[in-house]
Amino acid sequence: MYLDKESLVLQYVKTKSPELREKIVLNYKPLVEYIARKLSFNKNDAEDLIQVGVIGLLKSLERYLPCRETDFSTFVTPNIIGEIKHYFRDKSRMVKVPRKLHETYSKIKTFIRECQRTGHSPTISEIANHLDIDEEIVLESMEAGQSSVVYSLDAPSNFGSSSQTGPSLIDSIGEEGNEDQFLNKEVLNQAIQKLDEREKKIIYWRFYLGMSQTEIATKLGLSQMHISRLLTKSMKILKKQMEHKI
Repeated sequence: MYLDKESLVLQYVKTKSPELREKIVLNYKPLVEYIARKLSFNKNDAEDLIQVGVIGLLKSLERYLPCRETDFSTFVTPNIIGEIKHYFRDKSRMVKVPRKLHETYSKIKTFIRECQRTGHSPTISEIANHLDIDEEIVLESMEAGQSSVVYSLDAPSNFGSSSQTGPSLIDSIGEEGNEDQFLNKEVLNQAIQKLDEREKKIIYWRFYLGMSQTEIATKLGLSQMHISRLLTKSMKILKKQMEHKI
């Protein structure tokens, strides 16, 4: 008897049948491949990500609870993406961050979150004063922690403005439906990793910490106009990556 994908999942939840599990994997493999290819930047990565995505699919299958009245197709997509995110995060941690820097970075993140709850993004000097450390240690700790940071793609993108409101980075790249926007955020995260170190640092400071162009220029010893040009260049690169992936 023919059963649609959702019915197969419901049957599996009741029976835990290995045969049904194999059928479910085959039925949802196109979704896994679609997500993997959107998040990969070459064929070798795609094959690896498909395998990781299948693991996410299987984990979702074991955790799925029909009583929550959510379709499995809706439940499984963020779980597949999450599994791939963990893979990228683990893969990127090639250099161990010194414990002292890691602890300082944790304190910095905590202070930033506390400030952002009041609508204020602290400057490097404010962070240094609060933690009673040198500004260079703040910068060193943040740079050391970047390998595991999750970029805030919903941060304001009004370059050069003192205001902390306006369209976000993901909005600047393009608007999509909820599911596509969720996936495209992860594509954008991976695109950011393809920038050179200086461009990545500028994006990190501007969007994650909410620093102004003037503050970034001071830290890098460049003019505000130069920072503006670098930001524009980075945005063009990211848009090109997104257009290529979509």
